[in-house]
Amino acid sequence: MATKKKRIILCTGNNGRAVLIGDVAKEPKAGEPVTLTRARMVLYWDAQCGGLLGLAANGPKGGTRITASVSKTVATKWQEWCSVSATSAKEIDSWPAC
Repeated sequence: MATKKKRIILCTGNNGRAVLIGDVAKEPKAGEPVTLTRARMVLYWDAQCGGLLGLAANGPKGGTRITASVSKTVATKWQEWCSVSATSAKEIDSWPAC
């Protein structure tokens, strides 16, 4: 049986300033590396998103810039993660890469 993937936003790097969106097989645990599949980087989110959590809840808006996806990346240093709603996931999937 296939494992259901969960879409998350992951704030990575020493200061958590690199923002990645991708799928994980299980929820991240503090201190452990996180493997994201179908990963995209958020370069900028427009104020219309309502901040990082607004992006996670409602999806990208306005001048938001998100890169193309890669099949897999591993983040070893991360600060925070949050779930992405089904609505936001659909919007992110259709958002054009910058």
